[in-house]
Amino acid sequence: MIFARCAVLLSVLVIWPMGSIAQSYESSNSHNLQDCLQGFSDCNMKQLDASEQKVVTQAMRDQNFQDCYSGFSNCNSAHLTEPESSLVARAARARNLKDCLEGIGDCNKGQLSESERQTVEQAERINILTTCLDGVGECDETQLAPWEKQATAVARQDRNLQNCLESTGDCDLSQLNAQERSAVTRAAKVQNAQNCLSGANNCNDTLLKQKVAGSKLPTTGKGD
Repeated sequence: MIFARCAVLLSVLVIWPMGSIAQSYESSNSHNLQDCLQGFSDCNMKQLDASEQKVVTQAMRDQNFQDCYSGFSNCNSAHLTEPESSLVARAARARNLKDCLEGIGDCNKGQLSESERQTVEQAERINILTTCLDGVGECDETQLAPWEKQATAVARQDRNLQNCLESTGDCDLSQLNAQERSAVTRAAKVQNAQNCLSGANNCNDTLLKQKVAGSKLPTTGKGD
């Protein structure tokens, strides 16, 4: 009886470490397979069986196709199939057209079709006109038609008048006519009156005493 119990205990002690080693080996293989599938440098292809190598190879091909389709620098076009190459080329043309239309990125006009070049030229003219009208960025008026130059000049005058009326931005009083200068002076006096009534530090008492032509000074809401 004692001998039988010892035999059972011995067998358990022998099997237990073997099972632990097997589990450790399986865990290591599983981690390695994940590393290979995700393209990590720790991947050891030699530890994979035939079916696992086939899955990893396909995953690598799929990832390469995604990289090529997105225009990433690590694309290896030599590993693409003919249908994949066609899709990648089409995606590249679409990205190039988008870059040309938006005026950003690497625009290669040599890859555009005739209709695409015409569309890009129209977009460029629109972008130039928008830049000139908004007064933001560098305006190249040499690219504008006569009516566009006139519209740009009007927009510039309107922005200057708005800046002067609101005392913000760049105000060039020399660009205003008599009526506009009068409106700016009136707006400044009204704003000063409001500052004084609200107790602001930039209240000008001297300006407050001057008559504001065509405007009524704000009141506190109390009866006269």
